[in-house]
Amino acid sequence: MISREQQILEWIKQNPMISQNELAKLAGITRSGVAAHISNLVKKGYLQGKGYIVAPENYVVVIGGITLDTFGIPSREAFENKSNPGVIYSDLGGLGRNIAVNLTNLEIPNYFVSVYGNDSAGEEFKRDAQKRKLDITYSKQISSKPTSRYLYINQPDAKRIFGVDDSRIHDEITPDFLKERISILKNAKMIIIDPNLPQMTIKWLYKQFNQPLLADSINKVIRLKQGIAALDTLVLNSAESQAITNITINNRQTEKQSADQLISMGISNVFIYDSRIGFLYQTQSDSFYFPITLDKVLNTNGVGAAALATIVYARRSKLNAAQTARITQAAAQSTMSTYLNVVNNLTPNFLERYLQ
Repeated sequence: MISREQQILEWIKQNPMISQNELAKLAGITRSGVAAHISNLVKKGYLQGKGYIVAPENYVVVIGGITLDTFGIPSREAFENKSNPGVIYSDLGGLGRNIAVNLTNLEIPNYFVSVYGNDSAGEEFKRDAQKRKLDITYSKQISSKPTSRYLYINQPDAKRIFGVDDSRIHDEITPDFLKERISILKNAKMIIIDPNLPQMTIKWLYKQFNQPLLADSINKVIRLKQGIAALDTLVLNSAESQAITNITINNRQTEKQSADQLISMGISNVFIYDSRIGFLYQTQSDSFYFPITLDKVLNTNGVGAAALATIVYARRSKLNAAQTARITQAAAQSTMSTYLNVVNNLTPNFLERYLQ
């Protein structure tokens, strides 16, 4: 492929709805020149037809964030105003990205819609996405803001002490941005929403689509609250649940009360997790509780993403509520046993073992 064709292909990957006139302006050539390059890309198999991309028949769309995470774990309980010995890790993350990677590992076709910067973190994300076969056709690299970064400190028991979140770039995922990708959204079987999105975007998604909407939660969970009945499924930890229900979760009973209230708001399926109390999967008619069985919980970042991807897997596999609860708990606890945002062993074979 010649360099001009590579450049045009990259622009199309960043914005599949881009017009030939826009490509001509970017490349500094005529529209007919762009048409010739596109024709060559089709002939060589890089593009498929006039729409550039052919979507699989049964796929999920994840709309959310990409983040470079840096986090510290003290060797013993941390004290303020002094240096605490421990370990520092760095890992690609972002709630939306983690969900999309888990879906890919579970062999569920999906498109990840996001934005990332023209910086070292953005380039690292692109390399990682290619390595993991993560489809970022409908994501976009922009130069106006840096790739999102998240810095946080946990206690040795995985309880979050504090975090600093620089996710300004996610404000670029506006309704207009998504309207440019409307065809891929309308044809999705399920749409997954990340609360990193601007609230106006979440409200637009609630009103725009009839297919099941699922959400994982973070500290920005309050953005999901207005119109929350539009959600089919919500995954969240105990603190995030409290932000919506005003119920403090400190035992199994209050966890159940919080789940009941979320269901009463119109959500069909709720999964709540707490590194000390355990896991609760609640539907409109069933409730399933699982205690923590790990000797030590290392990290809770990534737990919700694993759980939500597993719920999607269960839905596509037509599993019942009890089976869904069992494999979702297994996926969540497996993620708690590592410092990674995404565990590599979350595969169909791993989940099937818990159904036998």
